[in-house]
Amino acid sequence: MSRPNKYQLAFFKWRRRQSNNRIMPFVLSVVVGLIVGLSAILIKTIIFYIEQYVVFFAPKILYFLLPLNGFLLVTFLNRNVFSKTAYFSGARDVIKAIENHSSIIRLRLVYTKFVTTGLTIGFGGSSGVEAAIISSGAAVGSNVGRFLGLGYRLRTLLIGCGVAAGISAVYNAPMGGFIFALETILPEFTPTLLIPLLVAAAAGKILFEFIMGEHLRFEVLLTDFAYEQIPLVILLGILGTLMSNYLLRTYSYCARYLSRITNAYARALVGGLALGSIIYLFPTMYGEGYVSINALLNNEERALFVNSPFAALPKTVWFNLLFFFLVTLVKPISTGICVNSGGEGGYFAPSIITGGLLGFLFYKVVILIYPGSPINLATYMFLGMASVFACIMNAPVTAIFLVAEITQSYQLFVPLMLVCAVSYFLKYYSENLSRTVVKPEGQSKALRVDRILLNQLNIKQLVEKDKSPVQENATFRQVVESFAKSNKDVQQVLDDQGMLKGIITLNDFRQRLGDISNYDTILAKDLMHPPEAVVEMDESAATVLDKFDTYKLWSLPVVRKGKFKGFISKSRLLTQYRKELTRVNRFF
Repeated sequence: MSRPNKYQLAFFKWRRRQSNNRIMPFVLSVVVGLIVGLSAILIKTIIFYIEQYVVFFAPKILYFLLPLNGFLLVTFLNRNVFSKTAYFSGARDVIKAIENHSSIIRLRLVYTKFVTTGLTIGFGGSSGVEAAIISSGAAVGSNVGRFLGLGYRLRTLLIGCGVAAGISAVYNAPMGGFIFALETILPEFTPTLLIPLLVAAAAGKILFEFIMGEHLRFEVLLTDFAYEQIPLVILLGILGTLMSNYLLRTYSYCARYLSRITNAYARALVGGLALGSIIYLFPTMYGEGYVSINALLNNEERALFVNSPFAALPKTVWFNLLFFFLVTLVKPISTGICVNSGGEGGYFAPSIITGGLLGFLFYKVVILIYPGSPINLATYMFLGMASVFACIMNAPVTAIFLVAEITQSYQLFVPLMLVCAVSYFLKYYSENLSRTVVKPEGQSKALRVDRILLNQLNIKQLVEKDKSPVQENATFRQVVESFAKSNKDVQQVLDDQGMLKGIITLNDFRQRLGDISNYDTILAKDLMHPPEAVVEMDESAATVLDKFDTYKLWSLPVVRKGKFKGFISKSRLLTQYRKELTRVNRFF
């Protein structure tokens, strides 16, 4: 382990002077929230100016070529400048970093995703900024923890604070960011998580609003919800499940089809031209799509026909329904093409936009069947957003609060709860009923908690050091004497520099014990064999346990850069894990 620098030493001294250890996470959550708030301001500014200048300078007839330019630029950057972070794609990789990499995330992720996501969306890519802000927020939290020399638990807490602050700032939804971090990123709820996450979410939102001004994604007046409409809400929840299934299948198909194009620039070319063609037919697919949703909320349906070839066709009721049905179906296709052909971004915003389009289409059909029905357009668009988002992000509670905050529709809490409950239950039921349904990647919450608990164990403290190693040129007699002095059934064989060359187990020489004549002629290097697996000192405990289970072993050698440090036993690892499992405050 490297020696702490002067800043870490100063932090450790300040920490020791605090009589209450809970003050330190509170202070750090404010710091992380403010830094991530600045990050959110930066990414929104990048996207705004790229969109402004690109649209201003490019002739309208060439708009369909803009996504191609964005994809080629992002592909070039990811292959030549940001190659070490190109694989990182938001919440999924944040969770993997927490589970498998001791909550260590590369520092450059603080800014790299800003650039690539800004170029993607600025040039018309149909994705969302949340993958970038989640990656950046997590990287800020992780690296603040690493800079101050904090352990795994506090680094994980600060990652959650960074994610909460990012979602809070970008969507003007502090409760949505707070619950998203709890529901998706962090392992489980504990009372000690409340204050740091809430403070980080509030800090990010306040700073963003102070500099950028107050803004709402969707601002529209709502009428009171009548409980006679509950059957319609249930029906919309069912449709939300079907739509989310369609989204997942579409994304999966786009990923499979585009992955067949092995050359990255050729893939960007194909994807850019495909998305450009879609934008030519449906200009509303340009960018994130919030402008189109606001237009529909304000009864400006004509705005979606502007610059579209369909604008010249007669606007009958059935034609309009068909057009908006196609727009709803095409949005997931445009997002799947964008994310899988070289562009950057997430599925967070597209699920909200698609849900809003579904709610609009549902409203139009209901009005067509029951003219004069006293239902509100905005209500069903907001319910559609929550329904699809809950299923796509596997976060029904986040969906309720996020939609309520970004739409200021707090009076819709009951229908929001109902539509999310219906859609998410049906999604969960169908996934367990059918093997053909595309399931989201990642482990269950229970398995994630298990791995994170394991990762809180310190491998260095579990290593059993052996001060009587066997040298390569040791005789069989010396090997037998070494085993006689040890309580283990395995011995390490080292060279003069202490590097591990192999191991010897009792089974390697059991049959030779009776032949005394060979005791001084056979050497240790003749008996040893390479270990089936080796543990590095900085490996996570979860990875070590996976090696024990994979190779059916009860003891593994531990090394640091090839130099032997001792053995770790499975029994000792599991004993320590059981102690951690029964601790009152298992997390943070």
